[in-house]
Amino acid sequence: MKSPDFANRANWEQTANLFHRKCTELRQKGTELLDLTVSNPTQCGFEYLNPALLAPLQNQSNLEYTPDPRGLLSCRAAIASYYKVKGIQVEPSQIFVTANTSEAYSFVFKLLLDPGDSMLAPEPSYPLIDYLASLNDIEIARYSLDPAQKWKMKLEGLQKEISKADKALLLVHPNNPTGNYVSDEERQAVNKLARENGWSLIVDEVFLDYSLKDSTLKNGSFAGNKEALTFTLSGISKILGLPQMKLSWIVVSGPEKESLEALSRLEILADTYLSASTPSQNALPAWLERTDEIQKEILTRVQNNYEWFEKEYQNSRFPGNPPEIEGGWCLPIKLPSTLSDEAWALHFLEESHAIVHPGYLYDFSEGSWIVVSLLVPPRIFQEGIGRIFKTIR
Repeated sequence: MKSPDFANRANWEQTANLFHRKCTELRQKGTELLDLTVSNPTQCGFEYLNPALLAPLQNQSNLEYTPDPRGLLSCRAAIASYYKVKGIQVEPSQIFVTANTSEAYSFVFKLLLDPGDSMLAPEPSYPLIDYLASLNDIEIARYSLDPAQKWKMKLEGLQKEISKADKALLLVHPNNPTGNYVSDEERQAVNKLARENGWSLIVDEVFLDYSLKDSTLKNGSFAGNKEALTFTLSGISKILGLPQMKLSWIVVSGPEKESLEALSRLEILADTYLSASTPSQNALPAWLERTDEIQKEILTRVQNNYEWFEKEYQNSRFPGNPPEIEGGWCLPIKLPSTLSDEAWALHFLEESHAIVHPGYLYDFSEGSWIVVSLLVPPRIFQEGIGRIFKTIR
């Protein structure tokens, strides 16, 4: 009997790596590990996660199914109001509601790129993008972010990479894990490149609201961008710290002709899936009313952990200044090149019983890096970072 074949796009390495095996081994021995990578807000002890959040789900309309390919109008109107607070005019007709940002990415990839096409994406950046590209049969070419310039784009290098992109350029604003927002200079540059090369911009803004020091940065959304066809992605996984409620969106903006064509095609694509939950869509207006309350609690945690880290860093064996990030929940830490980033992660696991992410997961191309989460409860964060600093060679 002939065995069935599987698609090449699903041919991933499934063997547990050394780091995962070491974690499992230590846990089986009963070793308490301090996980400094937790980025799921529902696992971080926040007070906003209380039964009151469930009240908006008690809605009689949840028993009715009246699908709209763009999402329920009441939900899209609430999203438009979210942008209005930022001083950005977005019409509900520009918005498509999805179940999560991964699905939003897939919709935009299917709309813009044929199998084998390529787009430009930042390096370093979030590893999920590679998986999503692979699942949609597209290629990724990289443009570099410069650690010596607060992770700003190497614009000259970006010019050289133009030939490697067919139809799109991805921006992560602010970037994950480096935390840099797209500056005004960069915004002008990428809009110019998009117009000259017929590209669309795909802008991931899930961490937009979490600016650590300059609160004005959270108002710099691309959702109102008129200079090039732009697809802005966001959702309540980060905005409201509610990943379990499964609600995200795409905002389409840009020149009128291109935008209308994109909206028309996206409507057919979205109508094929209709995956966004009716209860979550009905609840969104009420949940968004709690935006300030929820974000204040999350941002206070992130800022306090980062400020504590900055002080401890200056008293550690690290040379120079602590890493500077503008926003988001992640903290990349550069380590001495005496070990690879994977070797450092294993060292901290075995010597400090602290779990960190090795930088290669995020495609750091130079030096040795680890990445930790600023969402971690303060006691665990401080204990874990303290252990790490003590075991730096």
